[in-house]
Amino acid sequence: LYIHRFASRLELGDKMHTVSILALRLVQRMKRDWIQTGRRPSGICGAALLVASRVHGFRRTQRELVHIVRICDVTLRKRLCEFEETACGALTAQELGSINLDQLVEADPPPFTRNR
Repeated sequence: LYIHRFASRLELGDKMHTVSILALRLVQRMKRDWIQTGRRPSGICGAALLVASRVHGFRRTQRELVHIVRICDVTLRKRLCEFEETACGALTAQELGSINLDQLVEADPPPFTRNR
């Protein structure tokens, strides 16, 4: 994926590696929760980087990520809303950094939950 390339453009300093690792863990979790299926990787990476950077205390806006990742702001918001509906999306910032994300219950695909 493009996580490391986009993270270097975010100017995260010495925490770039830790933010990238958490973003990669979030992308893996999104894959298990069916969010990645049928989606372009840049939208998934943008959402994961935004969440990971905010967990580590960086105040990055959606506009900054849209400009760096080159996606539409609506795409980023949709991925964030889909992530919010999963069990992982309900965790706090501290829990995201410390808990094993593999132990969480898998969510249904977003189109399935949207059409219930």
